[in-house]
Amino acid sequence: MNDRAVRTEQPRLEKSLGTWSVFVAGVGLVVAASTLVSDFVGYFTIGLAFLIALLIAFLINLFLGLSCAELSTTYPRAGALYEYGAQAIPWRAASVITGMFLAFAFYGMFGLVGALEISAGSFGLQALFNATGSLTPWIVAMTVLAILPNLAHVRTMAIIEAIVLVGMLAIRWFFGAAGWTGFSNTGSWSASNWAGEIGVFEWSAILGALALAYWSFVGIEFVAPLAEETRNPRRNLPIGIVLGLLAILATSAFMGTGVGGTQPLGQWAESALGPAGCDGSCPQLVVGAAMFGDWGRGLMALGTAAATYTSMVIVLAAMPRILYGVARDGHFFGPLSRAFAYLHPRFRTPWVAIFATAALYCIVAIFFHDVVALIFAGSYAWVIIYIFWHLLVIISRFTNPHVDRPFRLPLVVPIIGAGGTGFALYYAFQGAHATYGIMSLYIFAGSLLAALISYALARKAPRPAPVDEGGRSG
Repeated sequence: MNDRAVRTEQPRLEKSLGTWSVFVAGVGLVVAASTLVSDFVGYFTIGLAFLIALLIAFLINLFLGLSCAELSTTYPRAGALYEYGAQAIPWRAASVITGMFLAFAFYGMFGLVGALEISAGSFGLQALFNATGSLTPWIVAMTVLAILPNLAHVRTMAIIEAIVLVGMLAIRWFFGAAGWTGFSNTGSWSASNWAGEIGVFEWSAILGALALAYWSFVGIEFVAPLAEETRNPRRNLPIGIVLGLLAILATSAFMGTGVGGTQPLGQWAESALGPAGCDGSCPQLVVGAAMFGDWGRGLMALGTAAATYTSMVIVLAAMPRILYGVARDGHFFGPLSRAFAYLHPRFRTPWVAIFATAALYCIVAIFFHDVVALIFAGSYAWVIIYIFWHLLVIISRFTNPHVDRPFRLPLVVPIIGAGGTGFALYYAFQGAHATYGIMSLYIFAGSLLAALISYALARKAPRPAPVDEGGRSG
């Protein structure tokens, strides 16, 4: 019997997303509140050398985006990494366990990342209302608001996401334009303000800042779990991914260089990375106050909250669909598969998986607020998972040579991508591999254990007859 027998579930996911929906999904997740933190920390600590780090990170993530496009168009199903791992490995039980391991590792890694993102946005939401005290109510409020559009049709989610995304990007570009034109309290833009001890091409500083620069782009692969709901994925996924990465690079470069050039670098670092900037966890609020006073701080707080909202809306769209993909095949901890494979009969969205994911990430966020530390911890595991994306493209070429690949890369692309990502991992975390590597090891070990337990429970569960979905049968 095939270990990947598909369980009958009706209704099915709705195919309604186009190129711009893919663009919105990718940019909405990547241009998160935590990227405001990583960008400003990067620019204010190493100056314009951070721009070079951003360009390197962009190229590495462009290769990742292309590998993501090949995998998601070749296997356009909601399970994403679960599906790719299971398809690439041809040996029955090993294929399922590999797929579940990758899915659980990605999902578990985002337990840290989701916590930092909700925390970063909650700082902004709290500041927006000039509130003090515990961050917990704001974390809960942000999570609830992100759940709501995901309970409706996926196209409704995309529309709401697009509206908030446009407003959030407009705020970032406004601050960049204000800096470049001198239209702010911090004065005219001057190249002399960027002068510091670190040169633009000082490679030790650039490599040391790669983790922060990398963070400005990670998440573009979140479009993959939406492939099953994308019209013409062969065209819409690659175009949406590339346009998204270009928009992210332009936004980060324009805003960061514009703002940073209005005051001496040391002055920005002292104020934005000190107590007023939450010791580096909310430097953007200091930037807003310095440039436009109270209303500037409020506008930056609004942009921060909007950025978290757009990212968490996509998180609560993509991550539950990974669980849904595993559960639909009957492999999510035996009897739990039926619940997590549930789709709302009207909206065709995985409600149980959405609520479970939101609750888990919210709980982690309540107990962990150190945004910068979580950025580094999450980045380490995330970069390792990116290497797996490239390896899956390479392995799949040999194990499934005859499968239709609507978007096919030259094989050198994932090879260079894997090597470049490994290079970034090594140099970005020099001196800290033990600290963050151990945290990542916990995530991967726990994910493997969960995959083995889930597979064992699934084997004991009764198996109904498989149903064909999109040309596949059990």
